[in-house]
Amino acid sequence: MDLMSRQEFLKKCRFPKEWQAWKMLPSEMLEALYQSYQSNAKENAEGEGYQYFRLDAFFYWLEGDLTEDQIKKLYQLASFEKSEKHMRSSINRHKDCTEPLRKKLFGYTKKEIPRFTKSKLAEILHFPKEWLEWKMYPDSLFFGHRKQFQPGNESDSENERNETFHHWLSRELTEDQLLKLAKLSQLDPDPAMAKNIRGHIQKHKNCTPKVKELLEQ
Repeated sequence: MDLMSRQEFLKKCRFPKEWQAWKMLPSEMLEALYQSYQSNAKENAEGEGYQYFRLDAFFYWLEGDLTEDQIKKLYQLASFEKSEKHMRSSINRHKDCTEPLRKKLFGYTKKEIPRFTKSKLAEILHFPKEWLEWKMYPDSLFFGHRKQFQPGNESDSENERNETFHHWLSRELTEDQLLKLAKLSQLDPDPAMAKNIRGHIQKHKNCTPKVKELLEQ
């Protein structure tokens, strides 16, 4: 495999113009990325594969000390990537993300977590609003999720939603409840988890033809 020049490699990485404009591409970082490319040959780094070098650049910054301005820039740069929510979660967990900055970027501080309302936590954990409208988010789970919540956990919120689905699926359910769960799975932002849940709904002993029909849509 013929190795590209540094300039060719940088072009392949397709950094959004903001990286350069905001001075977030220091020469030492670019050299480290290029050396990584050279040493591994990155034979699978074709097309979308070069996005991983952009992620390497992002975490290059997160491994060190950061100013408030740098954190704000990384927060904005994350929006250009498919893994945006996980990148922003890493920012939220960074030691230099102060409470005022966390409030500005993520809408809450650590001190506010114990006082979260159900609607606030549901929003942060990416529960579709129908969970609350249909009274399918029990208080027992809400209090448990709030107690366990730490800044950055919102990126893995499929775990809390999955737990809530299974809370219901372990019970005797009416057709109406199963229909609601089926609809909630279709609204869920995590396709892989939701698909798995639909399989469990279909296997539930009280699953009716009407529920199965909805699951197949």
